[in-house]
Amino acid sequence: YDEQEIKEWYRGFKQDCPDGQLGKDKILDMYSMILPTGNAQVFVDQIFRIFDKDGNGSIDFKEFMMATDMTASGSPEEKLRWAFKMYDKDSSGTVEQKEMIEIIETLYSMEGASTESAGDRANKIFEQLDVNGDGELDEEEFVKGCMEDDELVRLLNSGTMEGEVQYD
Repeated sequence: YDEQEIKEWYRGFKQDCPDGQLGKDKILDMYSMILPTGNAQVFVDQIFRIFDKDGNGSIDFKEFMMATDMTASGSPEEKLRWAFKMYDKDSSGTVEQKEMIEIIETLYSMEGASTESAGDRANKIFEQLDVNGDGELDEEEFVKGCMEDDELVRLLNSGTMEGEVQYD
């Protein structure tokens, strides 16, 4: 973003959040309007886990801009690194198969799709990415594996499931 764009973002942020803090409740209200019931809470929890760096339960302007920039204009690799943090729900530095299943189910339900096939899809993705077969993915394994598969990049970054590739 250039200086003018940042100033415009800041004016809008201060208008919506005069105290300089964007609270979890306000974000939850916004996402509740566009995501099916219950899914907004899961998504907002993910956002806060990753971007509320100081852990105070609200997002300040700097955290807001980092989140906006990373999710909107980051390179595919940066977005995948962000996605890895989202998948690594326990912040262990690795993604276990259980975490992969949970997040794929979340992506499916956020899209309004049936979650019945999410587990199978997650297992196939996990098998493909877990090249060393140790049952977990570190960030490099995750990013490298995804970068080699356009469909995975699309699914993991956007959640979109149109034209899914079948993994045999």
